[in-house]
Amino acid sequence: MLGISSGLILALIIIASFLIIFTILQKLGVLEPFGLELSGPFLMWKTQKGRKFIDGTAHKRKKFWKNYGTLGIIVVSICMVIIMILVIWSAILASQIPAEQAPSPEMVLGIPGVNPLIPIWYGIAGLAIAIIVHEFSHGILARVADIDIKSLGLAFLVVPIGAFVEPDEHEMEKLSKIKRSRIYSVGPTTNVLLALVVILIFSTLFMGSISAKQDGVIINNISRGSPLYNINVEGGEEIVNIGGINIRNIDDFRTVDIAPARDVDVTVFDGTDERIHRVKSGLVVTGIGGNYPADEAGLEVGDILINIDEKEIRNHEDFFDYMDDTEAGRTYNITFYREDEGNLTSEITLADKYEAYGELFPSENREEFKGKGYAGISVNYLGVSVWNVDFLPNFLSSPFAGADNLGDYIQSGLTYISLPFLQLSPVPENIANLYQVSGPLSVLPSSGFWIIANLLYWVFWLNLMVGLFNALPAVPLDGGYIFKDGLRALADKLKMKEKNKKKFTSGISYTIAFLILFLLIWQLIGPRV
Repeated sequence: MLGISSGLILALIIIASFLIIFTILQKLGVLEPFGLELSGPFLMWKTQKGRKFIDGTAHKRKKFWKNYGTLGIIVVSICMVIIMILVIWSAILASQIPAEQAPSPEMVLGIPGVNPLIPIWYGIAGLAIAIIVHEFSHGILARVADIDIKSLGLAFLVVPIGAFVEPDEHEMEKLSKIKRSRIYSVGPTTNVLLALVVILIFSTLFMGSISAKQDGVIINNISRGSPLYNINVEGGEEIVNIGGINIRNIDDFRTVDIAPARDVDVTVFDGTDERIHRVKSGLVVTGIGGNYPADEAGLEVGDILINIDEKEIRNHEDFFDYMDDTEAGRTYNITFYREDEGNLTSEITLADKYEAYGELFPSENREEFKGKGYAGISVNYLGVSVWNVDFLPNFLSSPFAGADNLGDYIQSGLTYISLPFLQLSPVPENIANLYQVSGPLSVLPSSGFWIIANLLYWVFWLNLMVGLFNALPAVPLDGGYIFKDGLRALADKLKMKEKNKKKFTSGISYTIAFLILFLLIWQLIGPRV
């Protein structure tokens, strides 16, 4: 249906039904007694509850809150630069990814249950915490500045999508720029600082308490046609032994020294039981580039490599060591095993690796690739991609371990934030079963431990996203108002006329806001490779 996903259609139906129902209820006068009001597409619940808490908190430590607000201006300024770099970088990448990998519209919506990356209950809890601390922070700084709060409340679009503290706008306009900036900056700052506190608890206390029940490698993906594809083995299970060889890590897996295409026992562990499967050993073809040598030589996905010019290929190391010594343009004999057909031999004339990488993987190309042979295949032992079982506890407890430079720190940080994209948050139950909890937290039942751990991660993730998003220099976001006040301060220093000040600040503010909107939309509609 015009490329629109069923998830987005369902979301639109639910939202439309929500609006119709509450429009009718508002016309019947049912909403007002409960403090409810339909404002555009949002259902607003306004109340005075919580005002005493805000007043008390604000007036107890006015000096602390003023200093905190000043710190907030610095934090939001840094976040503003970071989020703008990320938005521009994402827009540039958008035109460099295949159309099938382009983000769908629901991926842009940060609504739990609509966005497939955000789990419903963890998402609702994390988002609720994020918007409540955000708005209450605004309210506290408003009261520190003696600004009246007209109401507090929640905004709904089927589910709660925001909290608000409604200060008196006329009083806000009369404030000095520094006081107003403190009020605007404190919301995103509290989100970011809360995210940092929560992730420290998650990484040190929770992820620092888990360890693998057994050494091994976790199956990430099983290629179609591979020896493990049609048997009772699933992604998330752990390979612990192959042909009597204990597999402790990826290095062991990539160097298994067993003749190819032989029957071998593979022991798989699911966190509770071990199962033994008899399959064919060897390095399996898991992908073939169209119109490249392997394709022209007749290889197929699922074939098991046996030898190249009589050099036996037992594992990854054998294959890549041999390919490093090949020459572009030279013809080799390649022997492989194919189910139901047995051993087959074909001639393969290798392409130039430098030219192939220039076309397929330009960012990974190297001068030393010139003249080397390239077959145009991807391979994996047994046809599965794997990762070390200790990767999860090690990385999640110490994400920056081994980082030597700024690039390493940035890469580690982005990977940590990318756990939902890697389908590692919430941690899948079958993967969680591979680990045991030690230390004080071992008193928790396993299910309870992982529920709390997953909740902590999503409180971190959504607070960070809310904080960074609100730091964007686009009105009506907090960063937009701070940016606009900054432009006004610049106009004052330049001693512009009042009429020109308004044109200057409004012109640049709206230009930046529309640029950001364009960059966000571009990620959905931009041209693809």
